[in-house]
Amino acid sequence: MTESFQLFQRAGSSKWWVRFSIKGQGQIRKSLDTTDQNEAHQRARKAFYEASYRAENGLTATVVKFATVAEEFIAKIEREVKRGERNVAQGQKAPATIRRYFVGYFGDRPVDGITDRDVSAYIEWRKDYWTTGPGKDIAFIPYMRAGRQIRRPVTKREVPSLSRQRNESVLLRQLLRFAAKQGYIKQAAMPEIEVTKAPDVPRPSFTANEFGKLTETSLARISETSNDRVRRDRAILHAYMMIAAFTGCRPTEMKGLNWGDVLGYRDGREKSFAERDIRIRVRGKGKFRTFIPLEAALPSFDLLWTFAKNALGREPIDSDPVFVTTQGKRLDSVKRSLSELLSACDLLTDHRGVRRTSYSFRHFYISQQLMAGVDVFILAQNTGTSSDMIHRFYADVRECPEFRARRGGLSIRRSSPLRTARRR
Repeated sequence: MTESFQLFQRAGSSKWWVRFSIKGQGQIRKSLDTTDQNEAHQRARKAFYEASYRAENGLTATVVKFATVAEEFIAKIEREVKRGERNVAQGQKAPATIRRYFVGYFGDRPVDGITDRDVSAYIEWRKDYWTTGPGKDIAFIPYMRAGRQIRRPVTKREVPSLSRQRNESVLLRQLLRFAAKQGYIKQAAMPEIEVTKAPDVPRPSFTANEFGKLTETSLARISETSNDRVRRDRAILHAYMMIAAFTGCRPTEMKGLNWGDVLGYRDGREKSFAERDIRIRVRGKGKFRTFIPLEAALPSFDLLWTFAKNALGREPIDSDPVFVTTQGKRLDSVKRSLSELLSACDLLTDHRGVRRTSYSFRHFYISQQLMAGVDVFILAQNTGTSSDMIHRFYADVRECPEFRARRGGLSIRRSSPLRTARRR
């Protein structure tokens, strides 16, 4: 009887190998790891029938290691980032998470051998990684920046937040689904991954009085210093706060904002603020939207135009960033200067002790628009979120006395920074 496989030995080796072909998957070669021909024959027959069974059931003929699949998935993520199908932040964070945690635990195990029990064990291992697990002895984390490998010290050794656990669970599930689509595991055999749901917590924002105190202190700090560089930095921070608070932009959207995204700005520079017809176009979370800012944000664009013109030595073009450094580079972050200002106002945390960030201005905008009676669906469209998210995270706004007072007929003057957007 003719076998469907062939035994052979490579030159210079006494160990036996097997080769055979699987329809649609080409020729497969595999070491049998034995020098005994009879043993090799038995192992070869087993390897052939296992490969045939896998192929008949829609899988790859050979078992693939988890680490191999992980690298293929990372390559897919990088291609999606280049095509603009994923945001750059995901392209930077996901590979590091996959290699450190997923591959660090599952390593060279067959990807189709991972069970529900294995995933549960991994989740516990991941929670303890930086406290009692492998990370407890790691002092620095290497990463790439501008083509160079640098490192940062490990400053936090704690259990990952619920939000991070959720994000990593979603990423692991995406990886295993990718493996199933590639034929490495059967869809029905995929382990179940429970995604931890973080409780809905009201965002740290500002009350109208707190925001008033913040802006007054900001302006005072600008005028009190004689250092030109410090005055410029504080003025840019003030402009950042005003635009964020009266547009509802996310920090990532602010960072990526170019002058070409401030639609109608050049045409209206000589007009009064009330006569300008300006719209903002932003990109974030893989989407883009265009909306009308509140009038209170407009003076800050004039200030930033002047700063950009001085830094660049010419009038800004559409591709130039709105927020620039003195060298004309895109401003990366206002985290440090904002923390200093919040500390100076005793507003670094809200009444619950939750630390405020640049995201708090977006929450201030949404809260104040709700209190001004703006329709939730219009507000959701304007801020690039869903009405469900607004209901979930801003339900407490509707319960406060200030909201009931506004809804009871308190008028909002056109010049008020809390008025609804024009032409909405």
